[in-house]
Amino acid sequence: MLKEYKEIYKEAHNKAEQIKIFLVSNIREKTDNFSDYSGTSVVSEYLSLNQQELIVESLRNSGFETVCFIDEMDFIKNYITNNYYRNDSKYPIVINTAQKGTAIGRKSLIPAFCDLYGLCHTNSNPYVVSLARNKYHCNCILKSNGLPTTNDYLYLPNEGWLLDKHPNEGEKVIVKLNYETSSIGLTSDNIFVYDCTKDSFIKNLASQFNQSVIVESFIEGFEVEVPVIIGTETEVVLPVGITVDNQKDLGNQILDYNIRRDLKFGFYNFEKAQPEISVKLEECTKRVVQLLGITGFGRVDYRIDYNNNIYVTDIATNPHITKGMSFYYAFSENGLNYTQMLETLISLGLIKSGHTLRESFGYEKLGFYN
Repeated sequence: MLKEYKEIYKEAHNKAEQIKIFLVSNIREKTDNFSDYSGTSVVSEYLSLNQQELIVESLRNSGFETVCFIDEMDFIKNYITNNYYRNDSKYPIVINTAQKGTAIGRKSLIPAFCDLYGLCHTNSNPYVVSLARNKYHCNCILKSNGLPTTNDYLYLPNEGWLLDKHPNEGEKVIVKLNYETSSIGLTSDNIFVYDCTKDSFIKNLASQFNQSVIVESFIEGFEVEVPVIIGTETEVVLPVGITVDNQKDLGNQILDYNIRRDLKFGFYNFEKAQPEISVKLEECTKRVVQLLGITGFGRVDYRIDYNNNIYVTDIATNPHITKGMSFYYAFSENGLNYTQMLETLISLGLIKSGHTLRESFGYEKLGFYN
């Protein structure tokens, strides 16, 4: 549960009238002209119009002037053309959820642009954002530092198994796209007991999505998402257990593409249910975000087997901030409302970028650095 950072939202709340928010997000049925996959669309990552409106309403009701963009290039062009950063008396902060298209590293575009122009933003830096999208590289970093990951192997679309390493015959595995989130490309067919005949399925998946495929040992048991906030200190918000059909023990069940897209899952307070394991999860999560350099909001996902062993299965530098996701659930369990969650995100952005912006743009006049 939150302690040190429970009231950090007040840093932004008390200066709301002096801040202008640029909200950059992709909106279903509004954002257009992007590449996509057949079957499991990247649109599942986009906000609905209602979700965007709720974010905007929450920010404006709290006093933040908020300007919305539904396409990354619209934001970039408008920002440069209108010279907002030179002429506006308000302090600009970019909240970015956008990741249009299918290109590897697409989530890094807005953080990179913001860093180029000295704009305060709420994401991690563009290198970290891209790194966290590469599941195999992250696992290698964590494994080399003694953190709990599954056995993993990488299949390249044109070359086959990286370094000729593949699962053992008879090993139960799960096959994922190496660079995607929100269970894109993931169905129940992606879990099986490995033998060499399965290489054709893995090869077809890599070819269909034109990217590397990571094959991990599959962990039967429980699934937990751990939202974490990182400023000058790192604090876990709450380990959040995942349910499917109201079942906490998922066994062989996963949050596949359809379950995630249709929001057919639920949450429970894992810290209350399993306090001892939660201590391990919190310690591991803090080490993960420190190793990878994540700032602001982050999330580390785990599977937990029936011997209470924990395994890192995914890492998010830009976790969903809509009401139906684990980040808001964790904040609500801490007694904080949706607006306060958004204000916490803004406050962390101020903490991260305040030092350099004070010198470059003279924003000390707004009182952020007193």
